[in-house]
Amino acid sequence: MKHALLILSLCAVVAAQDPNAKRDAKLIAAAKEASAHELDNALPKLSFEKWIEKQSGPDAKYHWEVNDCGEQSGNLNDTGPVPLCVEVDSTLKDGREVVVFVADDSPEDAKKGNPPGWKIFFAQLTTSHEKITLRRLSDLPAALIKTHQLHPEVAN
Repeated sequence: MKHALLILSLCAVVAAQDPNAKRDAKLIAAAKEASAHELDNALPKLSFEKWIEKQSGPDAKYHWEVNDCGEQSGNLNDTGPVPLCVEVDSTLKDGREVVVFVADDSPEDAKKGNPPGWKIFFAQLTTSHEKITLRRLSDLPAALIKTHQLHPEVAN
């Protein structure tokens, strides 16, 4: 019983420390459920989460987070809206890494109460030898095959 109370107390402290935790959890859940086909019409009608899992393989490790899409400059004079991205980092069994940022492309006045209008903000495949920026998500399967063929020692 004491352990359960301690765990509940720690969870409350962590939630209180991050005022955006609830918003972030909702955004991550929405991004995971987004249609891969809507992100890139060459992809199947599958959730983005299921699609990235299929590409990454069964032993991949995932990290999901919400961030500013790498756009915030730190300059206090920047007054424009700060974009929000959901980032997924997928580390494949062989060490290659897939990084994808999806952003809500809805106009500011349409965001209140409406589901996000996701678009790909950035996507990259990283190996120990190179970084490949992906223009479209549908470019990922070929990039995975290419990097496996060029550097088979990486993909074992």
